[in-house]
Amino acid sequence: MGLKGFDDRLVKARKEKGFTQEELALRIGVTPQAVSKWERGAGYPDIELLYYICEILECSTDYMLCLDVKKVSLTENNDEQQKRQLLCSILSEPLMVEAGSGLVELLVEEHKNQFPSIQKLREQMAIRYGILLPVLRIRDNSDIGEREYRILSYDQVLYSELVSTGEEITFQDICERLEKVTIEHFDIIINRQMVQTLVDNVADKYPLVIKGVIPDKISLSLLQKVISGVVMKQRTIRNLVKIIEILEDEVEFTKDVKLLLDIIIKKLTE
Repeated sequence: MGLKGFDDRLVKARKEKGFTQEELALRIGVTPQAVSKWERGAGYPDIELLYYICEILECSTDYMLCLDVKKVSLTENNDEQQKRQLLCSILSEPLMVEAGSGLVELLVEEHKNQFPSIQKLREQMAIRYGILLPVLRIRDNSDIGEREYRILSYDQVLYSELVSTGEEITFQDICERLEKVTIEHFDIIINRQMVQTLVDNVADKYPLVIKGVIPDKISLSLLQKVISGVVMKQRTIRNLVKIIEILEDEVEFTKDVKLLLDIIIKKLTE
């Protein structure tokens, strides 16, 4: 699969929608530096992000990847929307909200307004905890209660609530619950791609903090466990530079995650 021209097509599609790099990054849950890197041809999004980017920019993956549509056919009629849905369906999502038929109107209204509650939540979590909320999938589910909604991660139900008849609920209320659930179960939600995005952000601004350290001394697996541990203790990782520097100093003595967490939290509060 050739990716020649991907960077130029991404820039063109983004500008045609009137998005800045920051606005596109916010919508897909990555850093502006990641979008900048893709548009410079220095890297590419993973397949899950690619299909979401195409959905937001309202363009085909064939166009974005410069593919000959005759060589790629996943459905009988080669319908692009069906293709995206099919490929998205084969991977479980790091974060998803499902709603019963009685709450579908909330989802429709949020979508119509271009997801303001989710964008606000993403900004809040970046400021409060230093984390990027992963791309949130939203769908209706006729198999659950009419006034029920669920929060899932990789098909595992993390939270379920049945809203009483007559009780008022807004999508903002769901987002507030989503924040709490995300923090409580961050070890389940976080994945290597999310960790790499955070590392890339540090590398863009402070390259010497990362060079020769990740993954040479600190594996992404260890960093993932430490990050999730800090967040689940309701502490911020905004000072990720310091966290990595502490880890670099301590990892030669121990790789016990619990001990490393205690050391990091103590030093961050000194």
